[in-house]
Amino acid sequence: MPYDPEFISGHVIPLPTPIDRVIALAFEGDYIHHSRHSLLFNRERGFAFITAHNIDGATLSSSQFTNRDFDEDPKIQPASLQVDNNRGYRQSRDGVFGPNPWDRGHLARRKSLSWGDQAEASIAELESDFWSNIAPQHGNLHDDAWGKIEDWMLDRVESGGRRACVFTGPVFTEDDPEHKNGPNEVPIRIPAGFWKVMTVELNGAMRSASFLVWQRDYDSEDPLPFAPVLEQVRLTTIEVLTGLTFPALRPFDPLLFDQQGRRRDTSISRAREMLRGRMLRPFEAAREVDSELGEDLLLEATSPGTAAITSMRDIVL
Repeated sequence: MPYDPEFISGHVIPLPTPIDRVIALAFEGDYIHHSRHSLLFNRERGFAFITAHNIDGATLSSSQFTNRDFDEDPKIQPASLQVDNNRGYRQSRDGVFGPNPWDRGHLARRKSLSWGDQAEASIAELESDFWSNIAPQHGNLHDDAWGKIEDWMLDRVESGGRRACVFTGPVFTEDDPEHKNGPNEVPIRIPAGFWKVMTVELNGAMRSASFLVWQRDYDSEDPLPFAPVLEQVRLTTIEVLTGLTFPALRPFDPLLFDQQGRRRDTSISRAREMLRGRMLRPFEAAREVDSELGEDLLLEATSPGTAAITSMRDIVL
């Protein structure tokens, strides 16, 4: 079955609600459902606004059932709406143009769909290779931050045999750069970044973790190293950037502002409190930091142009 809102026992986690401007660009104005994932396809850009899938950590398979034979999603017609090998990836279909920096990045990860009955897992894996589930990711991002976020998620569910709901998608902006390999190709626009949201039950309580990575942070010969402290964001950040709303998940976000302070001890470290205070000072004053806070990371996080700082901490759940 496709994405199941009741996959985690005792809870209902519905598909996010798109706002009007997203619906207006979505293929047939609604979600498309496959055997183990659902998606909302952006017919203007050629890849999904969002994919949604479930993971059963107790039955994840170590086998791989696909050969990376990417194919058009038969539920999206005409097929030319989907960005494929002949529209901007590392090498065009006829091999004339390329290479370039853009990997074919899965939104719903193959391995995350590979659980339970092997026949069903095999079908789900094949569907993960539909172009509707692929988007251009910079090779450096694909090989580093994106894979580490996905590995972290699978570790959370596999280690405890837990069930999870996962949502993934690109960040589209008005000034996303245009790209084409050759003069006869139809140009594509590269997404500014990518996001993931995972919801899982831990110690009897529901928790969500949201992550955001930007392509430009990895578009260099010496990209910044992956730092979870800078990648986890509030769920509301994802909502603002995507035009998708997750009302059912908001109470599960440990970064959510809670005026009663019930989660203060677990979600806000001493370092974060100090960093918040220093963010109120001029930038030069922030250079005078206690060595225990990690001066290099603090300076990186507070550099001009950084939109926000989360904390000096590990991922919070």
